[in-house]
Amino acid sequence: MKKINLIIISILVLLSCKTRTNTPVVKYQPVVLDYAGLFSKSQKDSLSQKIITYETISTNEICVYTIDSLPKNTAVHSHATTLANTLGVGKKEKDNGLLILISKYDRDIAIATGYGTEQLISDYDCKNVIDNTMVPHFKKGDFFQGTIEAIDALIILWQE
Repeated sequence: MKKINLIIISILVLLSCKTRTNTPVVKYQPVVLDYAGLFSKSQKDSLSQKIITYETISTNEICVYTIDSLPKNTAVHSHATTLANTLGVGKKEKDNGLLILISKYDRDIAIATGYGTEQLISDYDCKNVIDNTMVPHFKKGDFFQGTIEAIDALIILWQE
């Protein structure tokens, strides 16, 4: 009986001990929030993988956010900025994030950049990416191609 009690106590002690690791616990946050249903699952996975890979090597954060339509009396760019701030896109100390907002029924797009990002990616650059990369594909109904090429163009601008 003493042996069983000793085993039970040993197990309880082991279970109550907390082990420490040097690996931080990272809560996964989606980088593609497709509320408008513009992308298939494999397309969302592909976009997410590209964004996560880029974040891993650069620490810069990108979020793609799609909605059916904008809230009433709201400009697309101000809504994108609000979403980016609410979601916390970008590292706090670097403010190095950007959010691509696509409003399906409004046919409107905005790219909101953090203060740490706008030194490399200006509003003019964002407008060019939207007009010359995204819109031509979106007009054909190819939201995925327009978005993935926009991400590629933004990454290039970030590295210059």
